[in-house]
Amino acid sequence: MKLRQLEYFNALCTLKTYSKVASKFNVSQPTVSYAIKSLEESLKVSLITRDQSHSEISLTAEGEIFRNYSENAIQQLDMGKAALKSLKSKRIKFGISANLSRFYALTDHLTNIENILRNEVSLIEDGSKEITSKISSNELDIALFASSKELYSDHLDLMKLTSLPFKLAVSKKHEFSNSSTISLISCSNEDFVIFNERFVHNEVFWKYVNGSKFVPNILAEVSDIGSFKTLIERKNSIGILVDLGNFKDINLVKLNNSFQLNFNLYLGKQKESKINSSSFQKIGQYFVEESNKISKIVK
Repeated sequence: MKLRQLEYFNALCTLKTYSKVASKFNVSQPTVSYAIKSLEESLKVSLITRDQSHSEISLTAEGEIFRNYSENAIQQLDMGKAALKSLKSKRIKFGISANLSRFYALTDHLTNIENILRNEVSLIEDGSKEITSKISSNELDIALFASSKELYSDHLDLMKLTSLPFKLAVSKKHEFSNSSTISLISCSNEDFVIFNERFVHNEVFWKYVNGSKFVPNILAEVSDIGSFKTLIERKNSIGILVDLGNFKDINLVKLNNSFQLNFNLYLGKQKESKINSSSFQKIGQYFVEESNKISKIVK
């Protein structure tokens, strides 16, 4: 069994025709056909159903089973290549979501972070989902990111820095402003401001709405906390937020739903990386202390 055979097979599962696979890899169609046939012979099973009356192939039951393992094998190899490439690089790639970077004013702390890690650092900003994906696929050495789930990993060291409940954000003039708790179903006639899909907040919002079984009125979908706060205040609208930052112009009301989702803030690093456990613990403690300082200033 050869790596190229697996690559052709995975592509054939997606593209469905030998000609498209051949075009993708810039080889002849017989080359792809021979590789797939050789793979089947080595496994002693048929992976592909060859029906001359149809232009696209289909997978046999064995092919469907093998596809999962084949795709996982290629993914693991890609992750291994990324890990080796990362080790060769002198700089540490530190990933963080853009809004967390603004919250911590991370560029102001870059020197302190480099001193703790004893290495130069390249900051890489993206959405929470993208940062989570990049640290999981070995594209980053270390990352600060959020998730609504409890995370576990075989190839990452993870440290949960804090866990905060999602709350309802309302303007101070809104009728819900002085409520101690509120259920989302009570807000079914309100205008919502939501974050785009790069935010954990978006996923949580739709889970809450689907759980409450109503169709929300979406006033706007935004990509930054500044726009969110402005629309909440000026349009007397509402949204989902966590108590992480300075929100003097809006109030946060506790949600009383049938289930509770939290904003879990994680620091993660590759288990096999240039960052040792001691430095990882120190970086985690550094961000916890910075969070406490910011909270005291806000209050």
